[in-house]
Amino acid sequence: MSTNNDRKLPMRVKLGYPLMNVAPTLQMLIQMYFLLMFYTNYLGISGTAAAIIVMIARIWDFINDPIMGIILEKSRRPKKCIFFIRCAIVPVAIFIVLCYTAPHLSYNLKVVWAAVTFICLGMSQTVFSISKDSLRPKLTSNNVERAKLNTYDSIFNTIVNAAVPAITMPLVGWLSGFGEASAFTKIAAIYAVVYMIVGFVGVYLCAPFDVEEEEELRSGSSLKASEMIKALLTNKPALCVILVQVVKMLLSSIGGSVMIYFCTYNLGDPNVMSISSTISTFTGLIPVLLLVPLYKKFGNAGTAMLGSVIAGGGFLVMFVTGCPTGTTYIVWNVIGGIGVTMATAALPQVTMDCIDYNEWKTGHKNTSVIMSAYGIGTKIGLAFGTSIAGLVIGAVEFDPNAAVQPEPVLNAFFHLSVTIQMFVYVAIFLLMLFVYRIEKKLPEMRKEVEARKNELQAGA
Repeated sequence: MSTNNDRKLPMRVKLGYPLMNVAPTLQMLIQMYFLLMFYTNYLGISGTAAAIIVMIARIWDFINDPIMGIILEKSRRPKKCIFFIRCAIVPVAIFIVLCYTAPHLSYNLKVVWAAVTFICLGMSQTVFSISKDSLRPKLTSNNVERAKLNTYDSIFNTIVNAAVPAITMPLVGWLSGFGEASAFTKIAAIYAVVYMIVGFVGVYLCAPFDVEEEEELRSGSSLKASEMIKALLTNKPALCVILVQVVKMLLSSIGGSVMIYFCTYNLGDPNVMSISSTISTFTGLIPVLLLVPLYKKFGNAGTAMLGSVIAGGGFLVMFVTGCPTGTTYIVWNVIGGIGVTMATAALPQVTMDCIDYNEWKTGHKNTSVIMSAYGIGTKIGLAFGTSIAGLVIGAVEFDPNAAVQPEPVLNAFFHLSVTIQMFVYVAIFLLMLFVYRIEKKLPEMRKEVEARKNELQAGA
């Protein structure tokens, strides 16, 4: 019987997989922080139209993502994860550029352009992300090796999460001589090239180590699509993780979408966003380097709970003080960011625990479908978060050409950037508390699964 329980990951995989993970993170961050502003300020469509476009695209993703997960589960292509990842890299890069291109069209055709390019970007990204996420648990079942991989992954993502908001607007300013809309297109082209480079290098490093499906208690070929979906819907820890992703990405994307507005109009300096993100690059590495001992001490869900307390505390201070200055924002955003990093980094670990729980309960890992559901949670949150932000901006009658914004607009930016963020981490704490109780039983569950496999092997 093949098993990867004791498999040690070589350094090329510990570097290659995080590089592959950088690519979708890069695309997600550009969308979270800058898509809404590009649509309203540079493409010239309304916040309401932008909100509807994003919502439609993500509703389609709700259907599209599990379909991709099922395709992966059913596929018998050798090294199927690597194959689909490789196929998706170039299309994603192309649509990143097209999404941030402002053609000279009528208003209605601009809306159509935005809708088509964004939906196509999402579909291409689905192929890449579901395949990448499905590969992670197949590399090794060893919890220590998974934790080490996640540490490298978190280091890379912490740097990217800080770098994108830190450098994008300065680059827009530097390239503004080309016209700001054109500057965004050129920046998107730069990010698209980076996407392709890190994607293909990651594939190159991981491809020799790619694995086939492990032997399970039930054969994957015997499972129907309906059985896969039913198994997911009865997997309580997985549903909690999905809900965490929805809540986290929903409210965080609302805050992320208006962060540049908040820094520009409330704090009076858009560079505050860049300064805060730059500092967070370094402070965010502190919890990342401590992830393995944190996992050993508190468990995966426990680490997410601890991070939620720290993050929620940072936003609470900003809420109480009213965040009157850029310095106040920077200090407490950086402190809260340490908790955000801890909570975010722990979630992939928790998701892989859900796969092990699924095998104990059903006899089948259902890896790709569970990982696709994790992605669905992310996309639902991003979709409705960006859409809600766009609708609120439209409702308060934000005027990008006004030098001074009225109080209702400033209040909206504050509450979207600060207030609702507190509730994100209260929700994560409560949901992870439930998962934590199940996580404590996982060692015995894994032993039971191995015993059942040994019995089947002996009887074969």
